Amino acid sequence: MPRASRFLRLTTWTILLAAVWFVSARIVPLLDGSQDPPPDSLGRGAQRFLEAARASGAQRVHPQRYQSAKDALKRARFEMNLQVAGFWGTRDFTRAQKSMDEAQRKAFLLWKDTEAHQDRMRKEAERLIAEARESLDDSLDLVEASLPVVSTRSHIAAAEMHLKKAQTYLAAARYDEAAAEARASRSSSGHAHARSRLSLSRFSDPGNVSRWRGWIRQAVEASKGPAGIALVVNKEQHVLQVYKNGRLVRTVPVDLGAKSINQKMHAGDRATPEGLYRVVKKKGHGQSKFGLALLLNYPNEEDRRRFAELKARGQLTRRTGIGGLIEIHGQGGLGYDWTDGCVAPDDRDMAVLYNETPLNTVVAIVGSDGGEGPIRSMLRRAESYR
Repeated sequence: MPRASRFLRLTTWTILLAAVWFVSARIVPLLDGSQDPPPDSLGRGAQRFLEAARASGAQRVHPQRYQSAKDALKRARFEMNLQVAGFWGTRDFTRAQKSMDEAQRKAFLLWKDTEAHQDRMRKEAERLIAEARESLDDSLDLVEASLPVVSTRSHIAAAEMHLKKAQTYLAAARYDEAAAEARASRSSSGHAHARSRLSLSRFSDPGNVSRWRGWIRQAVEASKGPAGIALVVNKEQHVLQVYKNGRLVRTVPVDLGAKSINQKMHAGDRATPEGLYRVVKKKGHGQSKFGLALLLNYPNEEDRRRFAELKARGQLTRRTGIGGLIEIHGQGGLGYDWTDGCVAPDDRDMAVLYNETPLNTVVAIVGSDGGEGPIRSMLRRAESYR
């Protein structure tokens, strides 16, 4: 009997404890509210951060992270819906809430990182666009002076196109694309810059400058002779200088050949020749298309030698001639280079030159005197560009 009594009491206590456990597991959740969905069971917070990230450009900047955040929110909502659909007393939102918290964390960090990236790239794009604009402006000056070929002009056109696209992307807050277009613009203007610098480099070549200065000295010395006058044409400065008895007495502006930066090589190249020449004929009104004129002895011996070498190397066709009729004539002063190779002051200056310049007057035509000039100044800026 005592043994049966103990067994009965043990069984009773076991049943009682099981009942208490069952009540705790089923009744307490009903009282503490854990069966109710969380306040943000729909994930509105995560959705707001996700939309803010998308508005900031997350789909372009962080496409994989953006998709991952969307998927995380989708999974969290699915788990929430499973619990909401469950029977009262059997729900457990713990796991669903953790998933929702993780989805919101991902969306928040995505938005924050996208904003930081966009701010950084905006500043970078603005800097690159400013540099591209400066590079294009520098290149335009150099290209204009260098009489560019088609390929150089195409580089400039590409630089302008890329810069315009960069500015459009910047206005649309697409900073990565803006930066890329700005880099492309600077690259294109850099190609044009390099080509133009190469074509103008002859103006800073020590050998050329030394030769030009030698011609100037010879002309100045000649002005001390019987004629008492000599002329020096500086192509870089676009001026004609009058020397009398070794002294510079007057400087007049002149227009030159349409391809004035080049040394004249053959007929029709529209370049003004460089060298030491003499006035071989004075043409009065009606003897020249351009009023008064002083005819020079182009081609001289040096011109003929250079022309023969070009022919021998096959750089000129058999039918190409050396050219001639290089004059100092009137109707200039237009402010741009338009002649076929001649030197053109305005009519007033030409009348003075015509009257004071006798036959056999020495005329030195040089690319530069080696001093400060627009082309040499641009070349120095070009060196700093590199």
